[in-house]
Amino acid sequence: MIHDDDIPVLTDAVGRRTRDPLSGDQIDELCDGIAAETWVLVDGLVSAALRDIEDQLRVKINEELGDQLPALIEKTVREKLGVFGSE
Repeated sequence: MIHDDDIPVLTDAVGRRTRDPLSGDQIDELCDGIAAETWVLVDGLVSAALRDIEDQLRVKINEELGDQLPALIEKTVREKLGVFGSE
């Protein structure tokens, strides 16, 4: 039968660690490394988001041009030729 005293607990595992605390220089180096990796991650995410937005804008502009440009051309040609109704 297992007793509670036989089961290691988290405080025992943490208490067994005998690591020296980090020096100020090591902490600075760690922070610099995290900051650099964070900026790489952010840059990649922003770049991907901008590509997605660019693609969406291109599709929207193409759709709007497809919808509106033929009527604009027809209207302009009719005005220049002096034709105002569909004949």
